[in-house]
Amino acid sequence: MFHSAANPLLRVALFPVLLLFWQQVFGTDLPLLAPAMCAVFLTTTHQPPPFIMVVLMASVLSVTAWLQVLIDNIFADYPHLYYLTLFAVFYWCMERTKKNPQDVFAILLIVSTAMIATFSRQQGMSVSDIPSALWSNIWVGGMVAYLAYGLFPSGTPLAPQKVMPSSNTQYLLDWQIFVKALVLLMVLVVCMNFELEQTTIITVVVGLIIKDIDPIVGNDYGARRYLATFASVLYAIPTLIACILQMNLIGTLGITLVSAMLMGIQAQKKHASFNSIQLMYTSFVVLIFYPVTATSISAIADNIERFASVLLAVVIGWLTLIVLSSRKRVNKQRITIE
Repeated sequence: MFHSAANPLLRVALFPVLLLFWQQVFGTDLPLLAPAMCAVFLTTTHQPPPFIMVVLMASVLSVTAWLQVLIDNIFADYPHLYYLTLFAVFYWCMERTKKNPQDVFAILLIVSTAMIATFSRQQGMSVSDIPSALWSNIWVGGMVAYLAYGLFPSGTPLAPQKVMPSSNTQYLLDWQIFVKALVLLMVLVVCMNFELEQTTIITVVVGLIIKDIDPIVGNDYGARRYLATFASVLYAIPTLIACILQMNLIGTLGITLVSAMLMGIQAQKKHASFNSIQLMYTSFVVLIFYPVTATSISAIADNIERFASVLLAVVIGWLTLIVLSSRKRVNKQRITIE
């Protein structure tokens, strides 16, 4: 409808934020998911995502969440068997990503496993309604993304398509898959035992860093995740200040939209990739959620905690990649000596 070169920036800066504030006013059964998925759909490619992509993501995430609910109910009174089952799930996910690092089912299964385990075992919540909530919120995010493409079509692409870095090193051995699954389970269990608020985020970020068979890809993702979170923290500060000063909703929304636009403009000036912009806006939506809902000084602590959690997850992921490569280096040294 409105044709402009800036339409891609308008889409990703306006609609996830508007959806977040809409759900804050009118309520939702699962906060954050729909705005975050909207940002993902708007930054995946320059064109609207295929309809089958929305259907596939909603279906896969709902089915995997339903499987996790089933596992949780079966082993409700047997925690050791429950965690052993989670280890088997993580191992199977890492085995699938060994064949295809972008395996949608494996990635979403890691997300749903961490989410359901956190809700059930750490927070003591009933998780029976989570699968249907995931289904409906992903559809809401997808429909808002299609609305954005309809109102602001085409335009200059947000970022050029970049070739992902790669190396000749690949983690294909069984013991490496075992270590990946074990690390992922240990991170989840330790975070739940310490009752960290960001358990799901930490587990998912670690999983996304170590899932790829090429360690260079994992290192690159970890660095981009850290930098994108840092940038989104900086641009979320105006919203945080507005909420602390108890500014009205319209004023807070205006400040947030301007901050989102400025973040996108700066990202384009720095020639950020599509993946980096996607990470920035998904992190931005999560970060502004806390001050908008908390409306107090505690929102500062929430944002600092989330940034520290992402940094911790990146460090754990990098250390895991180092451990996975250490044995190979030792074997090379032995061959050289012989």
